[in-house]
Amino acid sequence: MRVRKNVNNISDGTLLWYSRAVEAMKQKDIKDPTSWWYQGAVHGFGLDNSPNLAPGKTWSELSVWQQATDFPPPEDLVDSIYWQQCQHGTWYFLPWHRMYLQFFEQIVAKTVVELGGPEDWTLPYWNYCDANNPALNENEQLQALKLPAEFGAEQPNSDFPGLWMMERAHYKVSSKADASCEAAMQLKNFTTPIPSQSFGGVRTGFSHDSGTFGKLENNPHNLIHVDIGGAMGDPNTAALDPIFWLHHANIDRLWQSWIDQGRENTSDPSWLNQAFEFHDANGKPVTVQVKQVLSTEALGYTYSENYPDVKARQEKDSKLFAMTPLAGNEMFDTIAATTKSFSLGSQATPAQLEFLPEKQQVAKVSALAKSSSQRPNQVIIALDNVTGSGVVAPLSIFVKTSAAPERVLVGKVGLFGLTQASTPSVRHAGTGINVELDATEAFNQLRSQPDWSFEKVEIEIEPNRELGEARVTVGRVSVKAEVV
Repeated sequence: MRVRKNVNNISDGTLLWYSRAVEAMKQKDIKDPTSWWYQGAVHGFGLDNSPNLAPGKTWSELSVWQQATDFPPPEDLVDSIYWQQCQHGTWYFLPWHRMYLQFFEQIVAKTVVELGGPEDWTLPYWNYCDANNPALNENEQLQALKLPAEFGAEQPNSDFPGLWMMERAHYKVSSKADASCEAAMQLKNFTTPIPSQSFGGVRTGFSHDSGTFGKLENNPHNLIHVDIGGAMGDPNTAALDPIFWLHHANIDRLWQSWIDQGRENTSDPSWLNQAFEFHDANGKPVTVQVKQVLSTEALGYTYSENYPDVKARQEKDSKLFAMTPLAGNEMFDTIAATTKSFSLGSQATPAQLEFLPEKQQVAKVSALAKSSSQRPNQVIIALDNVTGSGVVAPLSIFVKTSAAPERVLVGKVGLFGLTQASTPSVRHAGTGINVELDATEAFNQLRSQPDWSFEKVEIEIEPNRELGEARVTVGRVSVKAEVV
């Protein structure tokens, strides 16, 4: 049984052999299913020449892919059932990426053996969640936010040249909030009609381009992608960065940890029977159904115990109460929204809300204002039809009231796949990304302020970094309250 371990807890030759395998795989023809380039294109492939992967850089999808051996690939391969298959904004997000990791790991392991390395090579995971691990000290928590030293920084680590990528914009996650796993791990349902309450995503058909994100996919998955930025921030180049695979190993680990808590995946046959196409370590085509990848042990691997896991969940910190999903009836009424689209700048941008007259509200504003209520209405802030281009840093969503200047952070949004979601294709209309954030706790904090009034609520959206060449337009921001 292979054991995938925390990269920060290993001291053997795992990363050395990974580096060597990457270099060897890069020498192979882009048409070879076991090449680095082919495996990257399974996730996404694009030749946009706009220099918008990072502010101030000339990097583009085209400049990244032009480095591939025997570039360009034939059109029939680009349009095949094997390339550009990653599943985002969907309940297939977790099982598809598990399949992807499984075959990639097998290809790398076979390459390692061919290079004279160990027969038990196993992909490690990058546990950035440790940034919020209460068992670690401050320095250890901050260290978890950084890419392992073997992956280099401004320059490659000379001992691990295969793990460096020039088109990597940043070498650490910008904040502990971006690396937080707790909110997603608290959820009880794999999928629900409410994206913010869906651990694994909302029900869809085949979904290659980002649409509506489930909780785990938004935070930490998307935030990590756009925090590192550069090639990692674009689905069409992300899998060409060696850190991508350690990031997704951690996401896969979180899914298994969630199940180990006693949670259950959906039993919907349309999810279980969905099939996807890959190639095995010998380059042979393989068809895999979701129901075949629900157990890591059945696939021949497991994960080392690490935060958050079952043991770490036995004693819950009281502060996590705010993150616990409320047992509502899943009926929500929009009580305020913007009525015009607006563009974001690099500074905080206010969302100009209009409020539904109280007489027309199903979810009464008065119920939100009861500070003594044991279980106030659940509140959701939704960003719909977010369109644009480029790699955008995480967006922080704040609420405040006009009567008090202090802002309260609702959460963060990662617009991974923004360009693709905004570009019409045969598969989708290009209407952009939709994200929901649970704002219940943020509104609880606002209610404690003097002269609280829901009609005084203001929302601000602020990127964590300069937008540079990236562009973002928000189609609509709405505030929804639970109907009780």
